[in-house]
Amino acid sequence: MIRSEQDGRVRRITLAEPLRRNVLHSSFARQFLTELTDAEADPGTGAILIDAEGQVFCGGLDFTDPPEDATFTFGQAAAKPIVVAMKGVATSAGVALLANAHIVVAAQGSSFGLTDIREGRFHRGVQSAVRVALGERRTRELSLTGRIFTTPDAVYWGLVHAAVPAFELDDRVLAVAMGLAGANPDAVRAVLAHR
Repeated sequence: MIRSEQDGRVRRITLAEPLRRNVLHSSFARQFLTELTDAEADPGTGAILIDAEGQVFCGGLDFTDPPEDATFTFGQAAAKPIVVAMKGVATSAGVALLANAHIVVAAQGSSFGLTDIREGRFHRGVQSAVRVALGERRTRELSLTGRIFTTPDAVYWGLVHAAVPAFELDDRVLAVAMGLAGANPDAVRAVLAHR
């Protein structure tokens, strides 16, 4: 299930299947993309904030019911800034979601990994999305080893833009999103279109 709520000019989209570790399956991803499309089309929305319920931001893909590839490219076509509040764990498709965001703030102590290889799996959409954020060599190394990396690594490599104590995460991310939502929309669109 995806929850969506409006807070002023910020649309908050929450991954809300914590018992399934917010793993991406086709209907979950379709609902997520529908909420993103609605937020993009809404003139009352100036920024999109993505967060998740539970201890796992996103535990990867459901390979028995995988989502369409558009799930891994949503940030490339966005005309409104996408900010993510990440805490806990993000693996594989979860890392791809982070890579699609324009700004990511993570709770200190979070962990990340491109772990599909541990199950003998590979998804081209995940790799393509992560490559944009981390570069070819880093993405290949992480994909081949399946190793877990830390919040300081994620900040150093540019996947995450800031790390904050967990108790500050929501306030910090909401402040960032509200600041972006209040910016000149033409200037924001111009920045996002300049790829």
